[in-house]
Amino acid sequence: MADLKPVKVLIAALGGEGGGVLAGWIANAAVASGHVGQRTSIPGVAQRTGATTYYLEVLPQRAGDARPVLALNPAPGEVDLMVASELLESIRAVQAGYVTPDRTVLLASTSRVFTVDEKSAMGDGRVDPERMQEAANRFARRAVFADFGRAAADARCPVSAVLLGAVAASEVLPISADAFRAAIRAEGKAVDANLRGFEAGLALAEAASPQPKASAAPVVPAAGSPANELEATAKKQVPPEAAAIAIEGVRRLMDYQGPRYAELYLDRVGRLAKRAGADGAFIRELARHLAVRMSFEDTIRVAQLKLRADRIDRLRREAKARDDDLIEVVEFLKPGPEEIFSLLTPRLGRAVLAFVARRGWSEKSLPMRVRTTGTGGFLRLKALSGLRAWRPRTLRYAEEQAWIERWLSLVERALARDPALAREVIETARLVKGYGETYKRGHANWRRIVDEVIEPLLAERMPKGLLADAVLQCRVAALADPDGNSLTAVIESVRAASAEQRVAAE
Repeated sequence: MADLKPVKVLIAALGGEGGGVLAGWIANAAVASGHVGQRTSIPGVAQRTGATTYYLEVLPQRAGDARPVLALNPAPGEVDLMVASELLESIRAVQAGYVTPDRTVLLASTSRVFTVDEKSAMGDGRVDPERMQEAANRFARRAVFADFGRAAADARCPVSAVLLGAVAASEVLPISADAFRAAIRAEGKAVDANLRGFEAGLALAEAASPQPKASAAPVVPAAGSPANELEATAKKQVPPEAAAIAIEGVRRLMDYQGPRYAELYLDRVGRLAKRAGADGAFIRELARHLAVRMSFEDTIRVAQLKLRADRIDRLRREAKARDDDLIEVVEFLKPGPEEIFSLLTPRLGRAVLAFVARRGWSEKSLPMRVRTTGTGGFLRLKALSGLRAWRPRTLRYAEEQAWIERWLSLVERALARDPALAREVIETARLVKGYGETYKRGHANWRRIVDEVIEPLLAERMPKGLLADAVLQCRVAALADPDGNSLTAVIESVRAASAEQRVAAE
């Protein structure tokens, strides 16, 4: 048996994805094909810090061969086939040394389940999928990327069945596709659905497409509609490089508040587009951040988003519900005084919040459990989302518009001084997002950067490079540490550098 070596397979799957079932199918198909197979598993840990891994060794058996001894754990540099049900898990396998350019075929789904760190970041904490695929391609002998998760949803089956089809298509194992199909039938559970998934995975992997399935095309508004006219205006007002983002901003704000609000968005973008130094890349970033900030998440917006039909569809997919299954959705809400009373008019809202602060109730909240799939819960959220027409009269709306105007004014003043500085001022909008405590911390850090760094630096004659870098370092510190300790240290260093520049100038 010295000339025979086992084929080594490592599978990384998240909880509930059927990784153990996939490993079982492969092992059973191997044995049924006359080979020796062995599998083991190592449980992952909670909160998306690691997947459960399954390790298999398959050794072709010849007549008269003694029963071999196979390994229980994978070794770095000795994996022939790496299967990952989620893109980040493939990179973790690369980092651990299990994917090597001389040996490993990598099958990875482009679907993502975001980690706690990605979701809790103050800014956009998502890992860049293109960079992950580039890294995996460099280290794998051959890499196959496809949205196996989407294929599983379309086939109404577990992703493990789709991945089994991809394993068959890779031809790394000495097992035929018919043997894998037989293993599915032999198990006797959800046979039709699993076979559908197997065929879908087989077709996807054979196509070896490096790109995930394209998302559905956006709905094109009817000719002559307000949305169509505003989109045409967007194309005229902004540089070509920014047109796609501006049009998407119009669609977002049409949905959020209506045509007049989308028109206000275009007026603001157009105002900056006319300034010297505002090139296409500059306006593209401005349009993107402005659309996000103008669609701020107040109580009305939260209710609106929770009632979306596509959200219910996504929840059904996550619950793996069949067409005739009923699901129950319970929303756990905990609005505080700001979320509740910011729906009042500015004068009344400020008075009530001041009274709440005097009584020491600012940190109190109103925990609620709202069953949106029931009549009562649905009607409560529907009534809240129906306050969209009232939104422009609310305290939160007034505060947000004041913030936006101050931000745009800072961008204009910075652009007159240094386009690089203006770009960094635009990026400070990343700090202000969400609602509740996240919104409060982000807003407080933004005010500190403006009041203690941007405003003082704009008033002084300092080198252009120092201005932009100072704002950049403050923004990075605030995103990394929402509590503000790192930001304090950076602000102190900026002040020290500013003082040195003044002394040198004198």
